[in-house]
Amino acid sequence: MQKKVTLAALSAWACLSAHVGAAQDTTNWRVYVEAGPKITQFRTMSYSGSEDAQPEMRDTYSGFVDVKAFKPLSNRVVLSGTVGVDMQLLNFRTGYQESFPAPGITSYSREHISRLLTRARLDWGIHYQFNLGESGHLLPGVSFGQMINLSKNGYSYSFIQPGLYFTNDRLLLSFTASDTPYNVLVPEASKFESTYRGRAISSESEFRVRELQFSVGAKF
Repeated sequence: MQKKVTLAALSAWACLSAHVGAAQDTTNWRVYVEAGPKITQFRTMSYSGSEDAQPEMRDTYSGFVDVKAFKPLSNRVVLSGTVGVDMQLLNFRTGYQESFPAPGITSYSREHISRLLTRARLDWGIHYQFNLGESGHLLPGVSFGQMINLSKNGYSYSFIQPGLYFTNDRLLLSFTASDTPYNVLVPEASKFESTYRGRAISSESEFRVRELQFSVGAKF
């Protein structure tokens, strides 16, 4: 399923990219550079293992920057495409670390992992356009895309993203909420084995990734 969604996203963006140059001359495309903050939430959907070994995933804050283009297909229907760079901060506690602070004393602590990931982002979407004044547009819609991992110990996934966009001759404002349509594996959080109080423990988890994003952009 993931491969099919990925190929669909890449194919759609390839078609969009092939027409951007010509579209700039006919003003059919409205192209913006946007950036903003986001919140990432991890939800545990499947877990097996020791009760005291489940990873603790924290909500995190990071950001993104991309180029977004809109092309009207009719007076009301608008196609969009996005390519950019996306950051995601991982912050979680996983298996146990064993240490010996003094002779005859054994100490255990949860392993804390914090890592900033870099990914390439591709998506395409379909929107319904409400016209506001001479140049304003309100665009509710939904996009389908792919995060492509560019970091060591990172991961890739597909996503579905409903959102609301406002555009005019100079400005883009957006609020979106993306979610993975399937469970994903997060490196070092989804699977680990360690020792706790003299016994071996293991953990296997799958997650859904949700991100809330706000952006401000400028037309070029």
